[in-house]
Amino acid sequence: MKEFDYSQVKHYRLYGFVKKVFAPLVKVVYHVKLKGIENIPPKGTRYIVAINHTCAFDPVFAAMSSEVPELHFMAKSELYKNPIVGWFITHMYGFPVRRGKGDTSAIEYGEKIIEEGHVMAICPEGKRIKDKNGVPQKAKAGVAVIAKATNASVLPVAICCKGKIKMGSHVTVSYGKLISPEEMGFNKEDFGPHDIKDAANLVMERITELWEAEVGK
Repeated sequence: MKEFDYSQVKHYRLYGFVKKVFAPLVKVVYHVKLKGIENIPPKGTRYIVAINHTCAFDPVFAAMSSEVPELHFMAKSELYKNPIVGWFITHMYGFPVRRGKGDTSAIEYGEKIIEEGHVMAICPEGKRIKDKNGVPQKAKAGVAVIAKATNASVLPVAICCKGKIKMGSHVTVSYGKLISPEEMGFNKEDFGPHDIKDAANLVMERITELWEAEVGK
């Protein structure tokens, strides 16, 4: 796999083209319904999009609204072993993360994305949940680590579907209210490792509440 360049955040035209051309098709194929669009922050807001991980299309679903800017997202490094797939993901603003190995390069790149005024998407669970009936699971610390380092807010987004997501499914993308740095406790003087975990859990709780409000109906 070609080594990913973490030194700078680049701009690619492919993302805008793909979103414009294929988003309407994805919306029809998966019967996508958007809720809570009014909660999407205005341009210039420093925030991270946090999504429950249901399938490979999660970042696509989360970016479906025209109000959502270009989303830079973490993708498992194994996908980059195929040069064509790796090229496409990179040009769609994906960047590799080596899961379970404390990948500081990916974390630091995520911080760079936020610091430069872009928006990053992350799945707090750290991996796709293939069973558990789609119920959102516990969060890893990554989302809180990046949010704390950049003093960014977090926009919880729930990808909701009764059953496994596949062509013909009915998917609801629910955007929750923005979680501020203060709400995550970042202004505490004695903020420590346990607070990072609490902040990550708070984000996941908000996502789960959105998911339950839809799937639990």
